[in-house]
Parts: sequence; C-alpha cells; structure tokens
Amino acid sequence: MRLLCFPHAGGGASSFNGWRRELPGWIELVKAQLPGREDRRADPPHTQVHELVAELVPHVQAMADLPLVIYGHSVGSLVAFELIRELRRRGADLPLALIISSRRAPHRSLRDEHLLHSLPDDVLAGRVRDLGGIPSGMLEDSKWRGHFLPRIRADLSLSDNYVYPETARLDCPLHTFIGEHDNLVVREDWEAWSEHAGGEFTRRILPGGHFFSREGQAELLGHVIRIVSSVLPQPASAAATAVRSATMRSS
Repeated sequence: MRLLCFPHAGGGASSFNGWRRELPGWIELVKAQLPGREDRRADPPHTQVHELVAELVPHVQAMADLPLVIYGHSVGSLVAFELIRELRRRGADLPLALIISSRRAPHRSLRDEHLLHSLPDDVLAGRVRDLGGIPSGMLEDSKWRGHFLPRIRADLSLSDNYVYPETARLDCPLHTFIGEHDNLVVREDWEAWSEHAGGEFTRRILPGGHFFSREGQAELLGHVIRIVSSVLPQPASAAATAVRSATMRSS
C-alpha cells in the first residue's frame, strides 16, 4: 500500500522523515513536496487550493497501481480533502481512506481571531512560534524568518480564503485527530468533520497541541498504521515489500 502525506503550512516533505522508521515495510511512504519549500524553494507557492489540487491530480492518478491512503495535517488536511473530491469529480480511483489532523471542518467558517495570513511579520512569527511547528531560534533569525514566513503566509492564505463548495459526503472512511491543547482549532469546528463522512468515521483526541506532543505523535502514527491495515485488501505477508519511501512533487 501507499500512504501519501501532506504537511502543515510551510512544511516540506521532510516533515514526515521520521515516519519511515516506524512504518511496516509493506507501506510505501510518499511525502508530498509542494511548491515553495525545501528543494522546491524557487517555485512560487500556491495561494488557491483548487489550483494546487489541479496540479496534484495527475501525480496521484499515477499511483493507482497500489491501494492508497491519504493523510493531511492542518492545511494539508484541506489539500487532501479537496484532492479526493476532485478525483471523485473526474471519476478516478479513490483512496481507501482519508486521515486528517488539526484542522477545522471545511464547511466551518474561519473565526476572526484565527485569521493568520494577513498578520504583520512579527505577529505572525509569534503565532507560529506559539504553535511549535518551527524551532523558535529560526524565527528569531532574520534570514530564516525571511525564508519561512512567505511560504507559511501563502499556505495560510490558501486555507484562510478557502470557500467550501457543497457536494456529497465522502465515499471513503474518514478518520480525524486533534491535540487536546490545540489553541488554533476550535473543538466543535473540528468535530464537524463528521458531516462529511459518508461511511466509517472516527475522531480521537491526542496529547499535546496543534502539532501534538512526542507521545501524541507516537499515538497518531500507531493509529495511522492500524487504519491502513484495516483497509488493506488482503493481509500483508511476511515477505512484504522492502521498506520504501518516495517524494511526490507536483508539476
């Protein structure tokens, strides 16, 4: 099977490097490398989710030779959600499950106090520091802040300006997670993901904040492995494929 992962705002494929060590060998980890980060730093990041999804679809369709599960964290949850809806619209093969964490449900309006993309640099850097997604020392260094903030702001704009176009509920199982001390996502807005589930639906609260604690991250990965195992068309054999990982780059 393949597990395709989309990172948080400003995050790159390396966000999931640690997952490879913990995943069983029969899961191929595919880390999405979106424009504007890491080795794609020169590519302008998208600020509209539908433009990004249109670029992603051909790459995901090329993965149809193996069963697929998609995971997204924070802004990555929105990208994953819209990607599945676009695949469905095109009549393409759909993932066997969608796993999301740390984002409000797509149809829930953004609360004013959580509007981030238009904040001044110093204020935005402070909010990002409080969330814990980037080491605080990097945000205090003017060079690194100049590198991180524009791509974070672009991703936040993609999320903040998103308008939900209502369609049918998802056809695949939907599993949702949130940190018990997440100060960015309102609990009832996260719980509303249930309104998009057309089949199996679960939600779990994990230790930590928006990015979970170390314990919370370990619990998340354990749940992800169990979810992927539950939708596997047939049990993985002892002679499963060797440990693999790959990076998906949109055009």
